[in-house]
Formats: sequence, C-alpha cells, structure tokens
Amino acid sequence: MERSPARPAVVFDIGGVLTTSEGGVPELSRMIGVEPERFAVPYWDHRPPYDEGSAPGEYWALVAADLGLEWSAEEIERIDLFDARRWSEPAPGRVELLTTLHDAGVTTALLSNAPSSMARVVKESAWSARFDRRIFSCDLGLIKPDPKIYRAVEEALDRPGPELVFFDDRPPNVRAALELGWQAHLFTTQEACQDVLFALGLGQQAGA
Repeated sequence: MERSPARPAVVFDIGGVLTTSEGGVPELSRMIGVEPERFAVPYWDHRPPYDEGSAPGEYWALVAADLGLEWSAEEIERIDLFDARRWSEPAPGRVELLTTLHDAGVTTALLSNAPSSMARVVKESAWSARFDRRIFSCDLGLIKPDPKIYRAVEEALDRPGPELVFFDDRPPNVRAALELGWQAHLFTTQEACQDVLFALGLGQQAGA
C-alpha cells in the first residue's frame, strides 16, 4: 500500500523571518559609537564561524579589531547579550502566526544560523516553546546553505524534503532547500507567508 502524503511540517528561519531583518546592528552601532555602515562590515564578515559555534569572545574581539577598538570581557558580554536578545525578539504578528499553527496541530521547527548566545536566549523564550524542534547551526557546527543542515532537519522531524515547507529571507538558503526537494519560499511579508500556508491548508489566510 502506498504511503499517503503527510500533512506538511513548517520550518522557519529566525532573523528576517520571525524577527526583524536588521537584528541589533543599528542599535549596537549607536551603543559603541560607530557608523552603522562601518560596523556592519566586520559584524557580518566574521559571523559564519560564530554561527558555527566559535566563542563569543573570539568573535567580538575580531569585530573590535577591525574597528580599531578594544573591548573588555565585561563589555563583550554586554554587547553579546544585547545582540542575542535583539535577534530573538519576534516581529509584530509572528507570535500570533505561530500560535495559529500550534493550535491547528501543525508540526513546526526552527532552523537558524545562530551563535550559542542567541540560541540560548531563543530556547529560554516562551514563544519558541511552540516549536516541535529547534535546530541551531552552533549546535551542529553547520550553517545554511550547507545541505547537511537541511538533512539534519529531515532527520529530526522524520520527514522527507517534499513534506517540509520552509521560509527564509536569504535566497541562497531557499535555493539549497529547493534543491533537496523542500517546499521553500523566500520570506517577504507575513501576509505572503500566511497566504502560502493557507493555500496548503495550514494556518489562516491574511486578513481573515
């Protein structure tokens, strides 16, 4: 007997999808007295190893050095916690969206390129408790768009790619998921996301 198609599970990125796209960069740049454009360069250049699991002190020391600054351990701890919390605050309407899916019995997961400090804050938050699985790059030593991190999600949810609906704000991450057969979508607005979910019989249509 052929296996009937399962109800899709929904996988969300965090930054730029569930939270705002800029995270704490503008506020952090003001905190340390550096122009946002100048601060953003080392912030993003050194981010991949940090998302893979390197220590906060190592990451922020590299950022500071590129800016010609030097921060104490206490300053780094303060900056890192602020950064983690800003990336972890849901944008307006997102908690309601997650609640709708949760109440409808839809399986959901997080898949985020995130350092250990951000992962910890998210895991401690009430809103993330709605997810069936929370998968962070720092815990695996892998970052999107590495195919291995998508395979880890499939294994965690015990589902093949075609049964996974994925929302991410970065085209390379979406393309990688599509290549593995996922139903992947570039996140633009919550309304567009809800329309996709509604069309699949999941969630609620925008404006309904």
